Amino acid sequence: MTPSLIRLVRRAVGLIGIALFVALIAFSLVTNVAPATGRELFVIVGGSMEPAIPLGSLVVATPTDAMTVAVGDVVTIRADNGVVITHRVNRVVDLPEGRFFELKGDANLGPDAVLVPARAIVGAADQYVPFAGYAQEYLSTVTGLVAALSTLGALALIYRLLEMLERSARGTLAQARETVGP
Repeated sequence: MTPSLIRLVRRAVGLIGIALFVALIAFSLVTNVAPATGRELFVIVGGSMEPAIPLGSLVVATPTDAMTVAVGDVVTIRADNGVVITHRVNRVVDLPEGRFFELKGDANLGPDAVLVPARAIVGAADQYVPFAGYAQEYLSTVTGLVAALSTLGALALIYRLLEMLERSARGTLAQARETVGP
């Protein structure tokens, strides 16, 4: 291989490594800064909100006053049994016991069977990143973290080997030019 081709491949490997490193740092910052600002992150594990919020999305739930929640808003709730659901508000119901919400997933034929009390609302789910939930789940495991760091290490090693190969190819090319002469 020529030194210029090796240099091109080395630069491509370097750019891929830098992009992966920046993406991991950015992802880590977002997932750690969001909770510090009062927001909660949730992974969409069901298809009930498709196509508005695809399966595997990472949803940002921003705390909101239940009195400001209106029909059409997408909210994340935590049920009494701990299950977290992100659905659209289908109807607001004010009862003597307080404010309740009828929720419905966009892909569901009918509304959820049970009215949700205002106290169950975690926040407005007004932001999401498609498919980032898969990355969040993967990187939160030891296997995922080791795989990401191993990939970065392998790219750094490949970059260094290509750098050495490029130097060697330049030296060989220079020797060949000296042997042949001007």
